[in-house]
Amino acid sequence: MSKSDVLNRADIEDIVTRFYETMLKDPIVGFIFTDIAKIDLKHHLPIIVDFWTDNIFKENSYHGNPLLKHQQIHEVMPLRAGHFTRWLFLFNQAVDDMHCGNNASLMKQKAEAIAKSFSASLSDRRRKDMKLTLGH
Repeated sequence: MSKSDVLNRADIEDIVTRFYETMLKDPIVGFIFTDIAKIDLKHHLPIIVDFWTDNIFKENSYHGNPLLKHQQIHEVMPLRAGHFTRWLFLFNQAVDDMHCGNNASLMKQKAEAIAKSFSASLSDRRRKDMKLTLGH
């Protein structure tokens, strides 16, 4: 089977759908989405497709705050760097299974930047929330 670049919204929808099918069953991160975030895929998938369509094709269909959602999850169950590493591995796999080219590479680059940014932000937030006491 020959691979094509990510050319349109339908390609992004396919990537995101395959990614979530795999990720939700993953023993490392799946429970975060099913048990902690309790995502409703029917509602969630079009939003994520909008997010990636905006990022790759410069549309203006996504109007959310993904970091805020992750901060809320982090309050319930701390998200660690390893969670983001696994998410990125599964996402890249979903892209690479069917696609190669400039947009496919761009999706993976943006996913890596997002994973690093979210991981760092949540870690920084956690450090800021720490209360240090000095012994007398």
